[in-house]
Amino acid sequence: MRRLLISGFAALVLAAPAGAGTIVIRLTFVPGKLTARAALATATASGVQRVPVTVADGRGSGQGWTLRLSAARKVTIVGVTVRCAANSTCRLPAAVRRGSGNVVLQAARDTGMGVMNLVVTVAAVSGGTPATPLSFTVS
Repeated sequence: MRRLLISGFAALVLAAPAGAGTIVIRLTFVPGKLTARAALATATASGVQRVPVTVADGRGSGQGWTLRLSAARKVTIVGVTVRCAANSTCRLPAAVRRGSGNVVLQAARDTGMGVMNLVVTVAAVSGGTPATPLSFTVS
């Protein structure tokens, strides 16, 4: 009985300092990057090409961004579809531009955050070489 009382008292004495203190945990947010990845694609004069593109904005700033298309010859952006990537919480871009030129899509301030899957539909303008490689950049 005596041992049991001593053990119980010792447990209470040792547990008291742990319960009396305050535990402070500091968290730091480390921003990610803004990236674009596209499948290797070429535009041909004989139709349209659908190119899957993944844009990831992990910066956490909400600055927005612009996705551009580069090609050796003139192409037309026929359409753009955007959705959140699987297992990603995203905020879809607020503005979409289509037509001639190199701007595919612009995300307005406080939109376009997270990971998004895009399908960019491109048609080559007739004339020139039969095929041209496509390249996407985001800034």
